[in-house]
Amino acid sequence: MKNIAFSAAVVAGVCSGALANEDVLKLQADPANNVMPSITYNGWNFSQLDQITLDNVNKLRVDWTFQIGVADEAQAPPLVVGDTMYIATPKPNRIYALDLSDAGAIKWEFRADSSNLSEVTPLACCGAQTRGINYAEGKLFFQSLGGKVYSLDAETGALLWEKQATDIKAAETMVGNGIVIKDLYIAGMAGGEYGARGYVVAFDINTGEEKWRYYSMGPNKDVGIGPRFKPFYKFDQIENPAEASWFEDSWKHGGGTNWGYFTYDPELNMFYHSTGNCGPWNPDYRRPWGELDMDEKGVLQSYRSNYCASILARDATTGELIWAYNVTPQDQWDLDEPNINPLVDLEINGVKHKALVRAARNGYFYVLDRTTGELLNDPWPFVHQNIIKGIDKATGSPMYNIDTMLFTNAEDRLKYTQAGALTEKDKAIAAEEAELYGEDAGDAPSGTEAVICPTIAARNWENDAYSPSTGLLYTSVQFGCRSMRMTEGQYVYPMTAEGYKLFEWTGEKFWVDRDGNKTDVKNQLQANDPVTGKTIWSIDYVQPSQDPIMATATDILFVGGDDKGAFRAINAKTGEVVWEFRTGNNTSVSPVTYMHDGKQYIAVIASARPGVLPVAADAAPDAVNRYQREGSTLYVFALGE
Repeated sequence: MKNIAFSAAVVAGVCSGALANEDVLKLQADPANNVMPSITYNGWNFSQLDQITLDNVNKLRVDWTFQIGVADEAQAPPLVVGDTMYIATPKPNRIYALDLSDAGAIKWEFRADSSNLSEVTPLACCGAQTRGINYAEGKLFFQSLGGKVYSLDAETGALLWEKQATDIKAAETMVGNGIVIKDLYIAGMAGGEYGARGYVVAFDINTGEEKWRYYSMGPNKDVGIGPRFKPFYKFDQIENPAEASWFEDSWKHGGGTNWGYFTYDPELNMFYHSTGNCGPWNPDYRRPWGELDMDEKGVLQSYRSNYCASILARDATTGELIWAYNVTPQDQWDLDEPNINPLVDLEINGVKHKALVRAARNGYFYVLDRTTGELLNDPWPFVHQNIIKGIDKATGSPMYNIDTMLFTNAEDRLKYTQAGALTEKDKAIAAEEAELYGEDAGDAPSGTEAVICPTIAARNWENDAYSPSTGLLYTSVQFGCRSMRMTEGQYVYPMTAEGYKLFEWTGEKFWVDRDGNKTDVKNQLQANDPVTGKTIWSIDYVQPSQDPIMATATDILFVGGDDKGAFRAINAKTGEVVWEFRTGNNTSVSPVTYMHDGKQYIAVIASARPGVLPVAADAAPDAVNRYQREGSTLYVFALGE
């Protein structure tokens, strides 16, 4: 690895910039406020407030609570501006303004149009959440599950404007959050599991007029590729890179949706977003059927499916694509990349770089130059994974393990690898089950299965936290492995989730440690150093626990603990749990901290998704899902005497 040293400069969070929204910058500069998800433009989810310290955090007490009133999983962090806290709920998407001077008394409530929920909810891949609201110039901005973008008067809750941004008939929903940059509200959308083609769209914050809309794949004009597009690596330096990398017109339903987080560098006037899984999961529908064009190192040479499972850098005014980096070319394992791209200044071999750091869902840790998209480190795995053997620095591409590449037909797979080849015993089992069950043969071997680590992803959408004090990036990660295979189906749009994915899981999920040995540990909270490429400390969770993280200037992390239904304060330097409060539920939303009347507060919402697997009445006290219970409550903590 190159010699990388941390620079203490705080970037893109509170720095000035003529093209940034000055009101947002001003409010971000005062840590008493929270005006956007992840707190600041740089995506650190780091607060400069310092009243609550490692020495007094054990004196935190509940100051007041608020019942959200929606029995669903809350994932949008509260906002705080002056004397008001703003809460956004999942479906049916309500906004509450709470009076901080009166223990959270309701100032007003806004209810988004829910008339099409019965049509929309079945199209929401993984729940019916919203992941954030934004504040700027006395206005609130958010989007509903049904794809409407709203602007509200922050003082009264009055509707200023609304726009239908998505096509529900094309399975396009909105579950993510947006970002306010100058006079634009920029948002993304979801639906990659159903054949949607991902895009980002920008609206005038004052009028709601749509200013531009650019897709993740397709012809240059659709993607925003023009003279300013200067990708660093050769695979992207081709004519129509986001169309030519797809087989025929498969790009028209290629996934790559934008349902996660945005970061922004005011000095470069560039914003960064990452794209979801390629669609469909089955790669045979996105390349010549059963063919794999890969060199001896494992680097894909064609049909790389640009730009799903990728990082994109765009001009924040025009939306033009400046550079793109395909994290997992021809993604066939659902290794989408909706999570945050924290922006950090690093010094490399004596040269300062504007960097972007990323713990990616494919299990590798990346440091890129956010000006050019060049890799600045040797990406390294932070979990065990068997898909990628390493990253080829010359091309910026992963070197794939041929045994984990997927095919629909066994004869195609056998052209490239003997892995998974059926024995005579396997063939007998498959024939017997096919005769007994026909198309419902279930897990009968087919010769196309591959065990994938990590299954789905090494981490999910939950935002990281970065601390300039420790120089560490904090991430919730997961360890699961499972066998999967591709299937053939009718390719029409929009489709049901299972029909569009064109794959199926086989066998039982299992978990492995960093060395590939089976383990009971399912998740970890990791503290990773982008300078040395090492995990400094980690906390193991035997029961599933994967939550957003907030860091503070006093070296404290605040994070939920689904394993015990607890909310925790953790020493950011050592990983020691220094305080714990039992909420009795999940905390799938980032905590926030704010200042009111000279006092620092911590707030978090505990909630769970409807339909979580219940535990039996006689289950052990520490049974999995014991603390995944329906209901949503906001807890606000302050230091007691």
